[in-house]
Amino acid sequence: MKKLLIMLAVLVLTLSVFAVASAEIKSSYNLSDVHYIDAVGWYWTSDTSLVLRDDANYELFYREYAFGTTDPGLKANKLIVYRGTYSSVESADDEACHFDITLNTCDGIYYEQHGKGYGRNTLAVAMVLDTDNWTDDMTDIAFPDGSDNGAADFLAEHNLAGAVITVEDMREDLDDVTLSNRIVALPEGFTAEIK
Repeated sequence: MKKLLIMLAVLVLTLSVFAVASAEIKSSYNLSDVHYIDAVGWYWTSDTSLVLRDDANYELFYREYAFGTTDPGLKANKLIVYRGTYSSVESADDEACHFDITLNTCDGIYYEQHGKGYGRNTLAVAMVLDTDNWTDDMTDIAFPDGSDNGAADFLAEHNLAGAVITVEDMREDLDDVTLSNRIVALPEGFTAEIK
């Protein structure tokens, strides 16, 4: 019986990994930024990726890294994943191969940060907030002054619904080698959405 349960668990795990691995990606667009902060000797990098899963669903990834200081304990990294539905139209900037992607809904947010670069208290060092798997501990972290509905309040406070991201899609003109799949413009203040 024990072997049967183990085999069943392995089968379920294998099928779930296969389902995730075979999830369709229609297109993806990226934007990276790097700064050197001379006063403290830090490198600060950020990467933003918009992944369109199909004609309706998106995932927007924001990654941030800080490193290089003389104090090796003061590193920092952050990951924020927004997901929801989108729509796409030709860009208002009238550039060929540019499209405006409107994030119609923001149905979930996953937020994780690690490292003393965000502060020396325990919560800054290692913190995870996930609106799909919310706990009372997450409410205490996100709302130290209290919240009636932690996940819903967090999602409402950091919702990107209505935001427009302009992208360039090289597949629209494969003869133009200057084109790339890149993010041309993010909503103003996007990187400050969750700090």
